Amino acid sequence: MPENPLTVAHVTHEAIEKVGGIGTVLEGLITSPVYRARVKRSILVSPLFDRQPHGDAMRRLGHRATECLYSGPDALDPKGFGAILKPIEWAFGTPIVYGTARLHAEVDHGRDGEAEVLLVDVSNPEARRLAEFKLLLQEKFGIDSRLYEYSWDFEEYCRLAAPAYYALCALIPREAEPAALISHEYMGMCTALLAAAEPPERRRFRAYFHAHECSTARRIVEHHPGHDLAFYPAMRRATALGKRVSDVFGDQSGYARHALVSRAWALTATLAVGDETANEMRFLSHEFDNARVELCYNGVPASPLTMEEKKASRARVDRWARAAFGFTPDYLFTHVARPVISKGFWRDLLVCARMARPLADRGKRALYIMLTCGAEPRSADAANAMAREYGWPADHREGYPDISGPEGPLWDTVQVFNNPGRPGAGAITAAIVNQFGFSRERLGDAAPPDLSLADLRRAADVEFGQSIYEPFGIAQLEALHAGAISVPTSICGCVGFLRLALRDAGMAESDSRCAIIADYTKDVPGDPLMLTQRERDEHEERVAQTIATEILRRLPNDDRDREAMLKEGQSLALRMGWDRVCEDFFLPMISKG
Repeated sequence: MPENPLTVAHVTHEAIEKVGGIGTVLEGLITSPVYRARVKRSILVSPLFDRQPHGDAMRRLGHRATECLYSGPDALDPKGFGAILKPIEWAFGTPIVYGTARLHAEVDHGRDGEAEVLLVDVSNPEARRLAEFKLLLQEKFGIDSRLYEYSWDFEEYCRLAAPAYYALCALIPREAEPAALISHEYMGMCTALLAAAEPPERRRFRAYFHAHECSTARRIVEHHPGHDLAFYPAMRRATALGKRVSDVFGDQSGYARHALVSRAWALTATLAVGDETANEMRFLSHEFDNARVELCYNGVPASPLTMEEKKASRARVDRWARAAFGFTPDYLFTHVARPVISKGFWRDLLVCARMARPLADRGKRALYIMLTCGAEPRSADAANAMAREYGWPADHREGYPDISGPEGPLWDTVQVFNNPGRPGAGAITAAIVNQFGFSRERLGDAAPPDLSLADLRRAADVEFGQSIYEPFGIAQLEALHAGAISVPTSICGCVGFLRLALRDAGMAESDSRCAIIADYTKDVPGDPLMLTQRERDEHEERVAQTIATEILRRLPNDDRDREAMLKEGQSLALRMGWDRVCEDFFLPMISKG
């Protein structure tokens, strides 16, 4: 007998648009045929961000919207949902927009899926009912909301909880219960805690925390001068002694996100996207000692790819490289990520510096592309104007539409690396392409008309991802299916899944040409919490030399090598796709009581 179909409510800030990793996860899950076969309804829940009085309900639902079923702000009720949604709006002072959307997989082409979208305007909630909910958080879970009301991170999603919860109760018939309610990161925790607070006999949802990261650990890693070199060795030692985060790094209760995610023990289970994330969650408090914290890896693109398709993509990227940088690279190194400290961009350049002279000795030349964006994407007209004026993206100028915000320090490091006086200079050219996307629309007329981000993924020889904090790291493995060498750090969550795929394929890590795991947290000198800047730099330089040696050993020499690596990459990626994630991890976990 087939299992009963599931109803799954996903509480997230990316209900109407994919902004980052959570949106990529939702896209991967909902477009998987395995997920669609078991999940009858997916409901994406979020605050309403578009509150302007323009009267366009479909616009509020975003570019993926297919139908508006109800819009309180626009007095639109074509299907009669006002009968169940208006009372909730009146009770909580929160106008509601409800509709449907169609999600498409950007990289795994040909996949799509349907979802409902529930948006709640939390700008002016009914004060008494909000206070009642905050009292519940205090009495049931020890969360004093008064400490965090200054933080919109907390307040926005606290206001969302009750109207979203009761709207879901109204939209989901009792025969579909218990449905699964998933808090994607801290954003849905208030809603999930409200669901968990119900007495067992009246409980309408199994509530889960989907730990795309551990906010407490991220903040410590990013702000501690030793970064991952300090945090992970210290966490491992402390855990072995039965200590928890406050014992080692001090009281964290003043941080709103910590207050929320540290209560995930009260839910049905925590789904951790990586091994270290699971460890970080358990490290938060002793309440997690008896809580379910289970691994639920993310999927990676696993589209079939032929050698002919790979070569065609490389030809398009090479054409752009010649126009933008004046040469055709023998090797293409990439790092696609947001311009934040956790991505460890400086480590890429440490590795590249140690590969430059050996590549020059081989008569080879490489292009390292840092594809990142710290401001609004630039228009094609702006890209063309910058290219004409001073050769963007090979050269840059401070100030929008060019270098802005966090892009500045990255451009500084690129200029230092490209200094012609450096040993091996010219063998590797480093470039920052400060755009999201990789198309003519983003790069201007230097790009072929049919160029896409998928081409960059297929063309890359190496994809760096040497993060200091990376709960999973989908981007690190997006080029794996095309046979690129993927270089994540050992603390990246994707490493556990990668090792599982290698074992399934009967391969040792040392035998793989496509996977190099950079371990910066091993053999850290002395007390990791007392690490000096000099000690950290020296340690990173030693690891960088090891990684450079491994990359040089594995780089393809010809098309025969690239074809062999494509075969390996395809084999590994197919073992790490979203279908397997749904089959082996996600669906079994949310089906448990």
